[in-house]
Amino acid sequence: MGVFRKLLPQEFLEDLSSLDVDRFFNNGRDVFIFDFDNTLGFWRSQKIEERFQPLLKKILNSNGKIIIASNGKPRQISLDGVHVIWRVRKPFTKKIKQFLASQDIDAERVVLIGDQIFTDVLAGNLLGAYTVKVKPLSKTEFFGTKVLRIFEKVLFLFLRKR
Repeated sequence: MGVFRKLLPQEFLEDLSSLDVDRFFNNGRDVFIFDFDNTLGFWRSQKIEERFQPLLKKILNSNGKIIIASNGKPRQISLDGVHVIWRVRKPFTKKIKQFLASQDIDAERVVLIGDQIFTDVLAGNLLGAYTVKVKPLSKTEFFGTKVLRIFEKVLFLFLRKR
């Protein structure tokens, strides 16, 4: 079960809007790393979904930090106070670790939220962050992601039997 532990998030959410940021702030976690495609916005979009704006504003107004870490190609996303790292190559953590180190941020303060087990959750767990898996916003996504979704289903079937 050791290897599989790195693939399991600490929390599953149906929708990003139900993320309880106050609970994280109360537990010393004030840095939120979000995946972009199918987590904050639709695949290849340049727009954060309107329904998530209050959540992001709440984090920023509470002196939290927001980082968007995406494997996608660079796009223009406008949100003041948010740092975006494109082509981050999750599950590899090098670029995220470099950014966190440059800001003197310890991984114990980080919550990583994304829609994929084999990229977002694995990267977060390798960082030592608290990981949250959300349902993807859409079924429209990169071909490679569609393949990984098959493996996610197999993984969950395997884990349910244990």
